[in-house]
Amino acid sequence: MMFCGVFDGHGPWGHFVAKRVRKLVPAFLLCNWQENLATTSLDLDFKMEADKNIHGFDIWKQSYIKTCAAVDQDLKQHTGIDSYLSGTTALTIIKQVIYIHVICYFQVLICLIYLLES
Repeated sequence: MMFCGVFDGHGPWGHFVAKRVRKLVPAFLLCNWQENLATTSLDLDFKMEADKNIHGFDIWKQSYIKTCAAVDQDLKQHTGIDSYLSGTTALTIIKQVIYIHVICYFQVLICLIYLLES
């Protein structure tokens, strides 16, 4: 799994808020995702693939909501940062490794088919 993010601070303490959020979000998000995954039973017998995707999206959505709440609490307790008049805009992306394996698998499969036909 790969986490990428851009954090753009604004306000008088924005650069501190952005650095703090950048530091906390990946670890909090991973922890919350693992907790949500463990508490949610993954029913692999869904009849439609779309149902699996929606279920996975809901797990990530809940993980992000919990992470934002935890980071907000941390910022409120951090006395060196005024997060009332300052903040950060964050754009984050999660890339799950399973897609890389699938791409590699197809590339290997295409190479094997090419070698067998030669």
